[in-house]
Amino acid sequence: MELNTFQKQKIKFTFDFFLDYNKDGAIQWDDFQEMIKRYKDVNKGSLSDADYKLMLASLEDEWKDLKALAHANEDHPVHANEDHGARVHANEDHGARVYANEDHGARVHVNEDHGARVYANEDHGARVHANEDHGASVSFDAYLAMWEKTLATCKSVSDLPTWCQKMIPILFKGMDVSGDGIVDLEEFGNYCKNFQLDCEDVPAVYDVITDGGKVTFDMNRYKELYFRLLTSPSADAGNALMGKKP
Repeated sequence: MELNTFQKQKIKFTFDFFLDYNKDGAIQWDDFQEMIKRYKDVNKGSLSDADYKLMLASLEDEWKDLKALAHANEDHPVHANEDHGARVHANEDHGARVYANEDHGARVHVNEDHGARVYANEDHGARVHANEDHGASVSFDAYLAMWEKTLATCKSVSDLPTWCQKMIPILFKGMDVSGDGIVDLEEFGNYCKNFQLDCEDVPAVYDVITDGGKVTFDMNRYKELYFRLLTSPSADAGNALMGKKP
């Protein structure tokens, strides 16, 4: 399915805003870690440690599914680095990184000043596999191709990829700081500010979301708007999640 220019712009927004947190033009696992940190900051302790563990588990599943979906498109595969090996940040405190070698094994360079190398599976029996865990990078072209294929048969939220359906409540919680299940005007305004959305008239956009006060901005409304954001071929209420009026 060939998406029109407007639809591609919206897909680019979801890529940039919801996924590519370090703004390098690709999605890596580091982006998901930054997402968790951002939501912790925005929610200001309103979510428990158990909530964030569930979020992490959901993002792990999303990352696996996202790589698999991108791999499935032969024209837009998952890219790691120029050598086609994975590079994984292994130990931030000691500057360790995992590099894929020619035999597809992994080796860790620990503290380059001392020239030490630690090979996976030596001390702890754990083997690091290139491109299996967190080393891959998914380009926007791959992401767009995936959505063009997905949206061709997507009729409802239930047709969205599983990882996308799992992400919806997480994104909603990013707005619903009070945790009461409803996003009010103040929370929506803070959401636009905290996530740096270019929203010139917050009350007017919120009025679109609630249809002039007729609709409660709850999880169900968010699902509806999120689906419209992804699928609608022209501007409608789904634009409100970008901080824009139709």
